[in-house]
Amino acid sequence: MAATWPRMLTVLMPARNEAEGLERSVRAVSATLSALGGAHEILVVDDASTDATGAVVDRLAGEMQDVRAIHHPVNRGIGGGFVTGIAEAAGDWLILIPADLALDLDELPKYLDAAGRADVVVGVRSDRSDYSGWRMLVSWANIALVQLLFGMRERQFNYISMYRIDVLRAMRVEYWRSAFFHAETLIKARDLGYRLVEVDVAYAPRLSGRATGSRPGLIARTVADMVRFWGRRTITGPENATGAGR
Repeated sequence: MAATWPRMLTVLMPARNEAEGLERSVRAVSATLSALGGAHEILVVDDASTDATGAVVDRLAGEMQDVRAIHHPVNRGIGGGFVTGIAEAAGDWLILIPADLALDLDELPKYLDAAGRADVVVGVRSDRSDYSGWRMLVSWANIALVQLLFGMRERQFNYISMYRIDVLRAMRVEYWRSAFFHAETLIKARDLGYRLVEVDVAYAPRLSGRATGSRPGLIARTVADMVRFWGRRTITGPENATGAGR
């Protein structure tokens, strides 16, 4: 067992129309965590799926002691699942792992080992060989803008991070309707004085479903939210833009 294993780790897995590969992913996460030996739960949020995802989630929750199921009545996106996870998590640490995994699970101990010196462990993926040229450009632009507008030193803002749950509950996640919520939480954690530590981890390409992060509509909303937050933070000051205590 990792020496820095939390009292309990909540693995949050938002899922929308992931019936094809969800059971494989959930069982893989469960097996990995069980082998590591620490207390954990897997919180699967069915985001108003139109396929059999909801039924798969309920069956797994009935069969596996470490799985809990939550169902959104309407589609709220991965950010909405993140907000639900913050409210519902029983663990003192939370990590969001997509239903398609996107992470070599053998890398989880790196997050746990870093937890002893961090309040947020920021994962930096090893490669983007499965990215199209367009998706690579979008990723590069996102990183550059966050670094420029908010003075962040981290190398990545849109991958898998692990948070002390108290960090997330000390802020208000406002921009969950776009992909900016990933960067928002890191910026606000930094502004609140929490420690961010990066770890380099191996990426695992999705085996089923399809990526949606490079849709033009989502990109436009993400940029709009980024600029909106930057403007408000510039006017009110970082200490007043976290939503702490609200």
